[in-house]
Amino acid sequence: MLKKESSGLCLGGILADDQGLGKTVSMIALIHAQRIKEGKAKPEDSCNTQAEALNLDDDDETRDLAADETKQAKDSEEFTILPQTSNTIKGFHCKRPTAGTLIVCPASVLRQWARELHEKVTDKAKLSVLIYHGGNRTKSPASLAKYDAVLTTYAIVSNEVPKQPAFEEDDNDGDVYGLSSTFSMAKKRKKLSANKKSKKGKKEINISAFDSDCGTLAKVKWSRVILDESQTIKNHRTQVARACCSLRAKRRWCLSGTPIQNSIDELFSYFRFLRYDPYDKYKTFVSSIKALISRDSAKGYKKLQVVLRNIMLRRTKGTFIEGKPIITLPPKKVHLKRVDFSAEERNFYSKLEADSRKQFKAYAAAGTVNQNYANILLLLLRLRQACDHPLLVKGFRSDPVGKVSSEMAQSLPRELLVNLYKLLEDSLALCLACKDPPENAIVTMCGHVFCYQCVSDYLTGEDNTCPASECKEQLGADLVYSRATLRRCLSDDIDSDSTVSCEMGEKSKVLQTDYMSSKISSALGILNSHCISRGRRSMSSDLVTLEGDASSSGGVYLDSESEEPEKAIVFSQWTGMLDLVEISLKNSYINFRRLDGTMSIAARDKAVKDFNTDPEVDVMLMSLKAGNLGLNMVAASRVILLDLWWNPTTEDQAVDRAHRIGQTRPVTVSRLTIKDTVEDRILALQEDKRKMVASAFGEDQSGMSATRLTVEDLRFLFEGSGR
Repeated sequence: MLKKESSGLCLGGILADDQGLGKTVSMIALIHAQRIKEGKAKPEDSCNTQAEALNLDDDDETRDLAADETKQAKDSEEFTILPQTSNTIKGFHCKRPTAGTLIVCPASVLRQWARELHEKVTDKAKLSVLIYHGGNRTKSPASLAKYDAVLTTYAIVSNEVPKQPAFEEDDNDGDVYGLSSTFSMAKKRKKLSANKKSKKGKKEINISAFDSDCGTLAKVKWSRVILDESQTIKNHRTQVARACCSLRAKRRWCLSGTPIQNSIDELFSYFRFLRYDPYDKYKTFVSSIKALISRDSAKGYKKLQVVLRNIMLRRTKGTFIEGKPIITLPPKKVHLKRVDFSAEERNFYSKLEADSRKQFKAYAAAGTVNQNYANILLLLLRLRQACDHPLLVKGFRSDPVGKVSSEMAQSLPRELLVNLYKLLEDSLALCLACKDPPENAIVTMCGHVFCYQCVSDYLTGEDNTCPASECKEQLGADLVYSRATLRRCLSDDIDSDSTVSCEMGEKSKVLQTDYMSSKISSALGILNSHCISRGRRSMSSDLVTLEGDASSSGGVYLDSESEEPEKAIVFSQWTGMLDLVEISLKNSYINFRRLDGTMSIAARDKAVKDFNTDPEVDVMLMSLKAGNLGLNMVAASRVILLDLWWNPTTEDQAVDRAHRIGQTRPVTVSRLTIKDTVEDRILALQEDKRKMVASAFGEDQSGMSATRLTVEDLRFLFEGSGR
């Protein structure tokens, strides 16, 4: 890593080690190694350690070009008449401080990074660390420069740092200077004006005003920027990706166990952030990598492997060094447990599947599959949810917003409420964060639709800019509205509710909250067999025994040397499913904690701490969206996945919360699926995505490509044919 920071095609790279192999520890070691290295040279350049004038080009590979541009700017008539102290390019003369390492991570792992930075070093080598988060964070760039490491979130970077241009045609100036597109376009207009010898002569390009509009993070020149869980920037057009690319830094690192999740296109955002010339230009990336893979997958992936080898360091749990495994972990056993529906559930699912197939065939016959892509995903969503619990199809817990939202909605003009309701009801409405049909859907005042869980982090504190691309509106608990809230306000203007549950019969046994679905019953059988604390075994013996034993869970591996029960993590991608499991856990007197995206950072941190340290807490209920990032949960030795996700790497990340450095017991993973349902076909799609990722990393000889679900994929999911 030191070598990559001092030479090569970019200063830094991608650290793509498997989950749980110590990416955090590796970065802490790198920070210390650099301190030692720079400490030897301190007497020579100590005068520059406090602050230095901004050099716009010292972190790019385009110094010569930038120098020419700067000279042209100096020579132009309009720049020479501006005050030299504040408005020339040379002097954002506020003396931009040189700071240490900026670590950008999801909010859910902010405190974990702080703990690791504190616990993983000796007292003599302690780093000074600042958590730059919350409403009381400092406004002084000089204060940030005092710390060895500054921790912040992607949301704050997106709020504080000017964005690079979104499109290739705007990249030439913006990429060179690392400034916002506003300044870039102003510079272009200045050139045109100079060429025409405009009589105005005094064109207002107020660079000092530009600098004053920046947040504190943008007013510091960082020694190093680390993006943890860097798949957050995989879409290069989003505000967060463009903001991260604009950070001023000498060295840059991307940390991700899954740098490719769905498409090769995601790598471009990494290349752009790292300044990996020439692949940081989208046209070059497409022509030399993406298009080549499309024409000849074997040749294309071979080239991509070479391109990645120059900037990527990757170790897997199967990596060997000098004939010995890089790490010795207890075994991980993954069991695919196929569960049978009850008769009532099968009837419910069969009718739902028949209706969905009929609708899909209608789209296919009309040639409108692509136009109805979002609507088809909604049909698939209902089939997947029916495999977990039929009540999810009905819309369990459909009103997630609070009282302040309802009060604000009542004060809004009726026309606005109608428009918001139409946006929420639109069949094309996908969550702009996860690109799936939204669970507990909400619409923002600015007209964007999200899952409530996906947008919850933006509703409190100062990290509240709408996460929709290009949107700069602020969010709050009073500015998001659920379907139920809008319906109450518009009860006279809209038709009566007609959902799938009405078609299936509102009084159906399987649509009641006290109905225990086959999957929940199977999960509780595993938990009762292996995860009940010793102090409550006598109490549990008096409860109704649920089905589930070693053989039914696929051959449970128990540590024969320990009589202590196992702790378990239960994952689902839907908070509604977690609600239903929670009811069953309470009825079974099983002690648990919960972690999902709707909880505050403090509440999540407490839940993780309780689970890891309290011997009486047996189970962690965890949302797949909130729990697949950066958390250390080695207290658990059993993982239960209640449902399948399109992308298997997301599931792998979740499992590796438990199977990582620090784990001392064998880890047993139970993947619960329902026989003869859409889940059988999702398993086949997952295998295709695994092959695509392996091909890109050179871990497999076959060549596969993948983007979003294709027409053939959709036909396969509905009909089992077409692929």
